[in-house]
Amino acid sequence: MSCAIVVHGAIGSGKTKTCLRVMERANCEGVAVGGIVTPRLFQNGELIGYDCQEVASGRTFPIVRLRENFQRPEWFEFGCLKYAFSVQGFETANEILARSARDLSRNAIVFVDEFGRLERAGLGLYEGAKKVAEGLGDGGTAVFSCHTDTVEVVEALVHNHAQAVLRFEPGDADLLWLTIKERTRAPSRTL
Repeated sequence: MSCAIVVHGAIGSGKTKTCLRVMERANCEGVAVGGIVTPRLFQNGELIGYDCQEVASGRTFPIVRLRENFQRPEWFEFGCLKYAFSVQGFETANEILARSARDLSRNAIVFVDEFGRLERAGLGLYEGAKKVAEGLGDGGTAVFSCHTDTVEVVEALVHNHAQAVLRFEPGDADLLWLTIKERTRAPSRTL
């Protein structure tokens, strides 16, 4: 049975932290994991952006930085957001998501952290998130994190592909893990 789980909340509410805890639990129990998470990046105690981490390998690369630090052509701006976005970072993240989507199986968990304003506009991680949603037709579990005002967009993306769509607020990784575990029967490998 395929399942899309939408972990939603405000900025700084613990969406990524919840995903990381679930990822750790899955790894400990031998459940296949793939996709990406985007932990915050701090410098001298100040938030300067977000890195992208490939779940399967742990490899990280830059994806979002404060706008004033990145005015180069390989970075782009979107609306009045205070951040600049890495063209190469999003290309790499979308490749990881597409590869993870192809590997979805009944036992796999794929993380898409985070679906936001860019994705709502069809940019950023949108193409990779779409491939993960489509991959749910073959089974597996996809965990999408997003701001609460984007929940309906994520649910529309997965609507015709996932057999179940569940909403969770960040913070209770144990309950989220138990819910996922019910849908992932046998241990598998890391994607």
